[in-house]
Amino acid sequence: MTNAAAKHRENRRLTARRACLLIVRYKVDQHWHPATVFNLSAQGCRLRLGQDLVRGARVGLLFETPLRDGATALNAEIEGAVTWSRLEGLSHQVGIQFSSDARALQDLLEALA
Repeated sequence: MTNAAAKHRENRRLTARRACLLIVRYKVDQHWHPATVFNLSAQGCRLRLGQDLVRGARVGLLFETPLRDGATALNAEIEGAVTWSRLEGLSHQVGIQFSSDARALQDLLEALA
């Protein structure tokens, strides 16, 4: 493997992502759409959704914890940019990098731990 190929495969994430089970919706062109989140960190996430999003597209995201007996649902709304998108099977998978430091997600991330 050449040095160029080795550099291409380096992990560029600054924080570890956590697998999760959250309800997520994304907003494009003023419309909200459902999605599935595979993993989440304070700086980004990986989503499965029903449409292709172009690299660099700005999206709004709303994350919510599922309700459990007697529990209060946690939620966080944040903006991000599409860093990659690819078709896998019948759906698209998309990498999102958050625009801000995502402090709104801190409670959700702690609940996942």
